[in-house]
This record gives sequence, structure tokens and C-alpha cells, in this order.
Amino acid sequence: MTYNSAIICIGNELLSGRTLNSNLAWLGMRLAELGLPAQYSVTIPDEPEAIAEALDYCWQRFDVVITTGGLGPTQDDLTKDVIAGYFGKDLHFNEQVWSHITSLFSQRNVPMPQSNRSQAMVPGDFQVLKNERGTAPGLYYQDAGKHFFALQGVPLEMKYIFDSHIRQILKDSYQDAQGVIVRNIHTYGVAESALAELLDLQRLPHGVSMAWLPQTGRVDLRLSGVDAHALAVAEAYVQEQVGEFIWAYDEDDPARYLLRLLKAKKLNLAVAESCTGGLVQRFLTDVPGASAVFLGGVVSYANRIKEELLGVDTAILEKSGAVSEACAIAMAQGVQKLCAADVALAITGIAGPDGASAEKPVGTVYFSWRIKDRQFTLHKILTGDRDSIRHKAAEAAILELSKSIWEE
Repeated sequence: MTYNSAIICIGNELLSGRTLNSNLAWLGMRLAELGLPAQYSVTIPDEPEAIAEALDYCWQRFDVVITTGGLGPTQDDLTKDVIAGYFGKDLHFNEQVWSHITSLFSQRNVPMPQSNRSQAMVPGDFQVLKNERGTAPGLYYQDAGKHFFALQGVPLEMKYIFDSHIRQILKDSYQDAQGVIVRNIHTYGVAESALAELLDLQRLPHGVSMAWLPQTGRVDLRLSGVDAHALAVAEAYVQEQVGEFIWAYDEDDPARYLLRLLKAKKLNLAVAESCTGGLVQRFLTDVPGASAVFLGGVVSYANRIKEELLGVDTAILEKSGAVSEACAIAMAQGVQKLCAADVALAITGIAGPDGASAEKPVGTVYFSWRIKDRQFTLHKILTGDRDSIRHKAAEAAILELSKSIWEE
């Protein structure tokens, strides 16, 4: 059976570009997995007319309708009032929601503004979806086999409500829906155009689609379909054609992959960074539980820090310069000794826009890493602006180190 859904994203901040609409992408993936692909989405301002118009259009056409945003306590949070009016329901004060809100403020030991009382108003015949991550509850309404959900705009709260409440409601309601199976294949060291030449879409089984998803410095391939066997055949074909460039499957990011490898090999890691300014360490510590294998590191932006903390010889800096293979090697050795680490990683380079020379253009980056007493080095010329060069350098360092650990 085929079903579909629509997503209405509400917020002036989304239209102005001040806030990235990450909720849409996340919800789109989750709904597809449940066999309820989003066939329509719209982003609208915090205006009653716009909300009512979008709601009417979607409710008339789709099996599942989800709104995000506009459930807060401020004057521009109008979603709930418009929803109640559209469905012909009165708002009622909900004591359980109010008790939850007051307890949250009490736990934080801060006074509660009276404006939060509006979040305890619930449209009649709507089910409250308790929000353990914030004050505004999610809302659920069902009529004539259709399902409507009003969710928060805050991604953390929205995801919690979906995973804790909505997923099971939709599974139970659409048991015959065919969920889309997705397989993400991560590649590194090959351009998108080169991948396109290596892969023939005509070789994919019927019902399987493939998308190229360029990242900053790497490319992801996404296979999707409803037939698990067909998807496995497609994956085997991709592996046969471009296996040398694949570093992982269905991993969230390179940092998570590296940390998993370190845990599996029972190794710990220390990092020394110059041009990336701590970006590698930020990527690593963005992953919960990173402290199990990541010891720490040094951001040695100035030469004095390279010398005093990492023990880089002054002669290396004077003869070869801070952006050199010799300096990268010394930085890796220094941070390994400083942190008593099994594995050490170092990066030094020129992210631009200044500091380049004819011999060392913008994008020149030297990498060095050590696994126990084994030393590795790499030199790359990266392209792009300052931000993209730093991002590419940080991820390249993580992936190159991961490759060496995998081959150990």
C-alpha cells in the first residue's frame, strides 16, 4: 500500500536564513523509513493566514501532516491557536502539562514567566505527546484515517517527540506501508565525476536508486529501495567497482568511525593541530563517549607553543618552516610523548588567505601520525576558501589515520 506525508515548517527565522532548517531533512528520512515518504514540504512565516492555508492544503491531500515550530510561549508562536481554529476545537488548560512545565522551572531554580502558561493550553480531542526535553508538548490529532502532529521547532525536542511517540503511532497505523531501505556508502580520495564514470546506473537492479552526495572533501553514495535483496545486489556492484575508495558504511561521520576503530584496537589518541585550530579535536569530542579513547591534544598555532609544549626543534622551524613535513613529524612525536598516547596525529598547513608563497601555496597541508612507534606522513594541496581547506584537512587527517589503523 502507498501512503504519503507532508511537512510544514513554520518560522520567520527559517525564511530569513538565520536558522538552518535541519528538521525537514531529518523528518524526511524518518518518514521514508516508515513507508510514508514526504511528497510535499513548505516553509512559511509565523503568520496565521499562512499557517491556515498550508494546513488546509496538506490536510486535504496527504495521509500524515506534520508541522514544526510555533509552539513556544512568545507572541509569535501562533501555531497552536491556528490549529485549534482550523480543526474547530477549543483550547483547554491541561493540568498535567502545566505540572510538567512548573517542575522543569523548579528543577532549574529559576522563576517561571507567566507566558509559559500558554503552553499548557491544548486543543480539544488532541492527544498530548509529553516532552521530556522542553516545556512545549507535542500534539496529535486523528480523523478519518489521517494523522496530524504538531512538533516543536527546536531540533532536540522535535526528534525526541518523534522517536518517543510518533514513530510507534505511525508503525501501528500503517502496518502495510513499505519502508524505504537506505544504505549509505562513504568514499574518500575520489572525485564525484570519477565515481560517476566508474558506476553505471543501468547495472542497478530495478527499484534501486543511487544518489551522489558530495561532502567537503569526500563523496557519499546513497542506495535506496524497498527490496532488501535488490539493495544487496546493488551494494555488491558498487563494492566491486569502487571498493578501494570506500572507508565505511552507514557511519555518521569520519570521527565516529575513527573512534570505533580505536576502541576495537584498544588504542588511545592524542592530537596536535596548527592550521585546523582544534577542528579535529572538536569533531572527535562531538561524539558521545569519545573520552574512552581520546586523551586530548594541543592547538599549537604559534611557533613558540610548538617549541615549548611539543618540543619541536627551533632548527626545524628555521630551516624547514612551521609548514613542513619535518615540523608535522616533530609535532606528532611531541604530542605522543606529552600525552603518553598509543596513537598521535599532527596537522600543519596554510589555510589562507594569507601566509602563502610560491613554494607553499594556500592549501598546502602536511600531516603526520604515529601508531605506537610507526611514523606516517602525507602532503596535500587542498582547494577552496579558508573554512573548506580547514574542514578538508581535518577530515583527511581522520580518514588517513583510520586507514592506517585498519591496515595494522
